[in-house]
Amino acid sequence: GPFIGLVVTILCGTVFFLVQLREYYWNSYTIADSVYGSVFYLLTGFHGMHVVVGTLWLMVSLVRLWRGEFSSQRHFGFEACIWYWHFVDVVWVALWCLVYVWFGGWLYMWWFKMWDGDVYTFK
Repeated sequence: GPFIGLVVTILCGTVFFLVQLREYYWNSYTIADSVYGSVFYLLTGFHGMHVVVGTLWLMVSLVRLWRGEFSSQRHFGFEACIWYWHFVDVVWVALWCLVYVWFGGWLYMWWFKMWDGDVYTFK
C-alpha cells in the first residue's frame, strides 16, 4: 500500500510541476508586466519550488521504504514528509483561491458586474 501510494504521489507532484511549467510558458504576461504578474510568479514559483523539494523527499522515502528502513516504531522521516506535503496542499488551496479565483478574474468579474463597474465604493 505505501509503496503504490508513494509512486502515485510522486507522479502527481511531477505532473503538477510540468503543468506549472507549461502554464509559465504559455502565459500572456511576465513577472515584469504588472503587480499581478509579479505576485503570480512569486507565489506560484515558491509553491512550485516546495513541490519539487517535496517530490524529491518522496523519492528518498520511496527508496528507504524499498530498502526496508521504516518500521512501525521507526518512521519519522516518512511521517515528516507526509506532514510537509499536507502543508504544501493547504498552501495550494489558499494560493488557488487567491491567485486564480480572486485576482485571476472569476470573483473579480462577478464583483465588477454586481457593482456596475464601480468596484471600490458601495452603493
